[in-house]
Amino acid sequence: MAVRIRLMRGGRKKLPMYRIVVADSRAPRDGRYIEVIGRYNPLPATMEVSVDESRLFKWLDDGAAMSDTVKNLMRHQGLTLKYELRKRNADEATVSKELQKWEMAHQERDKNTGNTKSQKAEVAKTLETEAAPVAEALAVEAEVAPETLAVEPEQAAETESKAE
Repeated sequence: MAVRIRLMRGGRKKLPMYRIVVADSRAPRDGRYIEVIGRYNPLPATMEVSVDESRLFKWLDDGAAMSDTVKNLMRHQGLTLKYELRKRNADEATVSKELQKWEMAHQERDKNTGNTKSQKAEVAKTLETEAAPVAEALAVEAEVAPETLAVEPEQAAETESKAE
């Protein structure tokens, strides 16, 4: 039997909640399952993933395959790294050290790329305030520029007559 670890939708309209289940790959998405090993709430305000690690690792050891979505969720939780280290028989100190390094890198990446809408709005606001004096200076230059353009053809004509 081909066993997959995948999501099973629950909740209601516009408010999804998912169970992370172990199921036969031929069973319908929301149909028969073997075991519930976790939950996933995708809503941005309360996004939460909770998984029973021991059951997840047990099913992976038994040959279950993760769906792409579950694999991404587990990767963002650091569980795929933990499973790979466990599979290589790494000692507990090495596992904790690697997980700490992963956590630091993950936090740094989130800090650099985690521009939310509010952060983008703040950046846009600061750019507008910084650009205001520059825009005023350009407006003043635009007012002065027509006068210099009018003078330049006269000067050009004078320099041509002097050159002849």
